[in-house]
Amino acid sequence: MVFLTHQPIDASTWHHDAADERDGASVEFIGIVRREEDGRPLSALDYEAYEPMAERVISRLVEQAQQRWPLHAVCVRHRVGRVAVGEVAVLIGVRAPHRHEAFEACRFLIEAIKRDVPIWKTNGHETR
Repeated sequence: MVFLTHQPIDASTWHHDAADERDGASVEFIGIVRREEDGRPLSALDYEAYEPMAERVISRLVEQAQQRWPLHAVCVRHRVGRVAVGEVAVLIGVRAPHRHEAFEACRFLIEAIKRDVPIWKTNGHETR
């Protein structure tokens, strides 16, 4: 499974994937590039990654989530390269029998990805 992409992330793909009949909850986190950071306007963020290692670490984190919670589906996509204001930088989706499990797994994944995966962002501050 490929977790990193240089292409725009389309969250509707996750929405249109068929839910398992055992699923009672679908939770997603969508990280969007905002217009301002630390009081300074942005035009974009640039994401760099040590891609082979990032893919391995994300795969391991997904496996950990699947072992910890009864998940029926997991989607992780993270942009690499320039991501403009308003575009999706990261999508994490999980489906599980109950909302508590789905929320916990989604929170675990985004926090662990931000902490453990070798992906770095630099600000594309606007010049005036």
